Amino acid sequence: MTAYLFRNGPIVTMDEYGSSPDCMITLDDRIVFTGVLADALEWADQRGVSVTEYDLGGATVLPGFIDGHLHPLPMIFFAMNANFEGAEDMGDVRARLLSHVGEVEPDEWIVGVQYEGKKMPAGQVLSRRELDEICPDRPVLIYARDGHCVIVNSVVLQQTGINETTQDPDGGSIGRYDDGTLNGLFHEKAAGLPLQHMPRPSRKRMLKASAGAFEALAENGITSIGAMLQSDEEGPGGAASSRESVFFPNIRHLIPQSVYSIIIGKTLDGINTLVESSADMDDSPSKPRAFKIFADGTFGSCTACMSEPYADKTCTHGYMTLSDDEIYGRMTAAHLAGYQICIHAVGDQGIANCVDLFERLLEEYPRDDHRHRIEHASIASKPLIRRIAKLGLGICTQPLFIRSEKDWLPKRLGTGRSGMSYPFRDYLDAGIILGGSSDAPIEDTDVIAALDYAVNRGGYHPEQGVTPMEAVSMFTRNAAYLQFEEAEKGTLEVGKRADVVVLSQNPLDVPPQDISKLKVVRTMIGGTFVNSAEA
Repeated sequence: MTAYLFRNGPIVTMDEYGSSPDCMITLDDRIVFTGVLADALEWADQRGVSVTEYDLGGATVLPGFIDGHLHPLPMIFFAMNANFEGAEDMGDVRARLLSHVGEVEPDEWIVGVQYEGKKMPAGQVLSRRELDEICPDRPVLIYARDGHCVIVNSVVLQQTGINETTQDPDGGSIGRYDDGTLNGLFHEKAAGLPLQHMPRPSRKRMLKASAGAFEALAENGITSIGAMLQSDEEGPGGAASSRESVFFPNIRHLIPQSVYSIIIGKTLDGINTLVESSADMDDSPSKPRAFKIFADGTFGSCTACMSEPYADKTCTHGYMTLSDDEIYGRMTAAHLAGYQICIHAVGDQGIANCVDLFERLLEEYPRDDHRHRIEHASIASKPLIRRIAKLGLGICTQPLFIRSEKDWLPKRLGTGRSGMSYPFRDYLDAGIILGGSSDAPIEDTDVIAALDYAVNRGGYHPEQGVTPMEAVSMFTRNAAYLQFEEAEKGTLEVGKRADVVVLSQNPLDVPPQDISKLKVVRTMIGGTFVNSAEA
């Protein structure tokens, strides 16, 4: 038996009573005591339990953070490839891409990730022609930061047979220059056209990247994740990622966090297979219970479905990536099978269309405690928010989207609409359960930064900010509720998992402007410290 006694610092349980006991004991993978120190010592003595004291020295204990929406396989993939995060201009992009070429096997494609064209200097763009100049002899594919667009060079087009006669797939679009020739950009479902031909990376490089890909989760205090896993060609990775749900058990041992699996697919085959497998045993830390549907795109690619055209691209208001009939068919199948529905909807019209379908679904097939949810829900009017609340839908949001988008989003949406984007305050005031996440690898898994942006929003429409308590709830008890796991995690209560994060200070007591200065000191998952030597 391994027991720890946490004392000499605030213990923020996040329970419904706002309890803050003097100390807490964990025994193996469970919390077994909370209360005053004298009673804790008596409890241990009566049971013959030898405890190791963890002197907090004024640091604060909270429930381990829950990241409710991330993509574990793409996290590994991104770690393997050229990263354009923070690239300042096209010269920087070129240098990073060329420095990566020597690390890639001759039969692999050269891949870059996290490219953000909106942050390039005026007049500098990345398309097929620019990639041809950088790397004319080897296939190159670049992922846009939002994950809903890829850019390729001419070698990729030649190898894949994609040309000017190739038609846009339903729910996607192929970019073209003014003369009608392909510019190398593939949006939404069109991204699957080149991706389905991309060879798999070498096992050696993949294992090397896997070894460190998830260390950051524990370093950021994350003890539980909602893992998005493709089961067929449906999803941002297209056919190239069609076996994520099958492959995931092979890397599960590399991930210390407990996992709530959210399966992406055209049908329920992928989730049914997992539910019937060893991944769903009673004692397994993995639980496949949710089904993901993509309804629209992103602000970055102008593919999120909006009720009015984009302010800086008035020729489009985005689009739905699936028809209403197809979405409803998938929703009904998942709902009747007892699964949770997690539907990606970013634009206000995309969200409204999905709410229409949820209203129909729950009227035709009522179900108590369904906990269906919308992923992102990035912009919504107050009347639409009231409809979401009336249906009992939850929302899984990403506060760090604000950090990435605040400098260009007002221009894209227009000043009249930007105040409706990421309306955290309005969601909570309406009674909606709001959970937090990173959507990694799209955003960093830095929960402290996410708390800061939930509260302070980097100055972006601060009227939609939340309190520190509400922000912490997004990554603890709210996230646990959205995963049907509130009896197991999300608060520090006797009987629950010993998932714990120790922070340098109490986020509920520091001035809001100082939240970003907090540090993760230790992380305990299931009673074991995972991000440094045990105390």
